[in-house]
Amino acid sequence: MYKILNSGGLGVAGKQNELIELALTHGFNGVEVDMVDLVGRHDTLGKQFACQFLQSANIDLGTFKLPIKLGASDEAYAASIAKLDTIIDLATTLNARCCYVEVGSSNSLFSFQECFEKHQQRLQELGEKFSGTPIKIGLWLRGSDGAPADGAFKFIQTADELMTLVKAVGQPNVGICLDAWQWAIGGGTVEQLTNAGIEKVVTEIRLADVAEGVDPEKIKETDRTELPGDSLDSFSVQLCQAVISSSAEVPISVATDLGTFENGPREAIVGRISKQLDLLIAGEHPAEIKAAQEQAIQDAEAAAESDETEIAATT
Repeated sequence: MYKILNSGGLGVAGKQNELIELALTHGFNGVEVDMVDLVGRHDTLGKQFACQFLQSANIDLGTFKLPIKLGASDEAYAASIAKLDTIIDLATTLNARCCYVEVGSSNSLFSFQECFEKHQQRLQELGEKFSGTPIKIGLWLRGSDGAPADGAFKFIQTADELMTLVKAVGQPNVGICLDAWQWAIGGGTVEQLTNAGIEKVVTEIRLADVAEGVDPEKIKETDRTELPGDSLDSFSVQLCQAVISSSAEVPISVATDLGTFENGPREAIVGRISKQLDLLIAGEHPAEIKAAQEQAIQDAEAAAESDETEIAATT
């Protein structure tokens, strides 16, 4: 798997060159970059300036959010794709593997069926625009009750509904940007993905697990373990093991809540994330490893106490 430093929510926000340095230091293959900012650099000072930091560091633009409003009016949608040619040119130049676009859980303009048809048509058009590049477009599900509502009409809120949309689009370069946390709370399973073919339907994976003891009826964005794989029943571990079994080459990152690491030292945070991802990519279970280590310490302490008791009894 291809390891991306996803700076959103990790408390590592900073200048582009600082994030690149962190990614290089801790063994990431690519970084997530703010495409709106990158296009702004391009329009202000040219393509060479926009690309210089990533190219000089010899690291990829691993992924980026496609600033497209899929559920907007025709006029607003047209305005949001005005810079699409520039975006594709920059992303291709910087070796992007994938991008993602948010699918809202509600809509203020269209009923479910109307909105579904708008998304289907627009994603087919986007898929065709990207067809001459190696970049895949992933749909990112906002399935939690904590997600802000965009309007009165319900839209995609479950894993099944998102999978249906991907199938309806029918473009080989349009799939799912799989946020493991959102997928799990949206009723998604690993079996759904393996049955559909992980290598066919998943464009990238953002790992996170639901915190233990959370009420499914009251779940909110902050209800995540600190790192994926921290719980013994980790969905992220199951997902990574399925990806390994499928031999799919999928870009992978961590999807934390915005406040998880906001006050921590950036070097240490990124180092921990990198090591945890390495374990998951290797098919290991971090929580089981930690539990085994703690048990070994307890056993050693118990053995030492037993030895001391025996010695005391013989003196």
